[in-house]
Amino acid sequence: MKVKDIFNFLNAKKIIGDENLDISTLSPINDIIENSIICIDNNKYIETAFNSKANAIIMREDTAESIKDFKNKTIIIHQNPKEAFIKLLYFMFEDKKYNLGTIKQTAIIEENSNIDKEVYIGDYVRIGKNCIIKKGTIIESGTFLGDNVIIGESCIIHSNVSIHDRCVIKDRVIIGSSTVIGNDGFGFFEVNGKQMKIPQRGNVIIENDVEIGANVCIDRATLGSTIIREGVKIDNLVQIAHNCDIGEHSIIVSQVGIAGSSKIGHNCVLAGQVGLADHVVLGDRVILGGQSGVMSKVKIESNSIMLGSPAQNIDREKLKMIAEQKLPELIKLVEEKFETKIRRVK
Repeated sequence: MKVKDIFNFLNAKKIIGDENLDISTLSPINDIIENSIICIDNNKYIETAFNSKANAIIMREDTAESIKDFKNKTIIIHQNPKEAFIKLLYFMFEDKKYNLGTIKQTAIIEENSNIDKEVYIGDYVRIGKNCIIKKGTIIESGTFLGDNVIIGESCIIHSNVSIHDRCVIKDRVIIGSSTVIGNDGFGFFEVNGKQMKIPQRGNVIIENDVEIGANVCIDRATLGSTIIREGVKIDNLVQIAHNCDIGEHSIIVSQVGIAGSSKIGHNCVLAGQVGLADHVVLGDRVILGGQSGVMSKVKIESNSIMLGSPAQNIDREKLKMIAEQKLPELIKLVEEKFETKIRRVK
């Protein structure tokens, strides 16, 4: 395609250079190849970009104004190069194509299920009784749907996913391979020294535009619903326990574990390996740094940025981390001052 095609697609501001220049692909900044276009939204990449094999560069106008020599590169001016990069990933690279209206012969569909004509159901999919699958949805091979499951429009359910009885997946949801939705919550009660299982009779509701990675486990509620609200994005290897409520447009990064009946506000970020005990409440726009731990029944106010275990205000936690690094020196000073030895744990 030509530079002018990219310019028109992005509805960019202007072109500096050859609008008829041929572009074959989009390159990342760390692996730039010939006949490609790149995007820079940080001035630290200017030298790399202009010394590269790229034919064209997308940048902001203020960045272009700071450059004296474009070195025969064609420039597209765009107010948000990062947004342009994302759009070009869709424009220049095709997603996998599915033939809607296809149900593979090896799929098993139980009685009374209502499946729209314009869906794709792959090999060895098993669909239980009384399920509903709506228009435009893709279910890849090996996926299991229990009884009375509802899948909305234009969803993509990747291979080997399990969605258990009575769970509801709304519209435009993406679920990664080997994820389990609606397994029993981890509920037990000790009676006479033995663990008695608490039946888990609720379900899971996944609202519109949620994306869930691979190998994620979202447990069904004891009663009622475990709810993943609109626009939530969940990375691989996340555990969400029974009766949790994850607020709109929150981000949950890999290896996070959230215990039962916790409630997370909207637009929160839980970084990698964060752990929440049961009945935790996070306000809106809370950020928990990597490996933070929140104790049972703690409530964190909206707009808080927390770090550490137990999690506390990030500035306080940073001071604590700095102080810990100075402990050996402080111990030595105390020992010299008082002519004594502080006992070390072996």
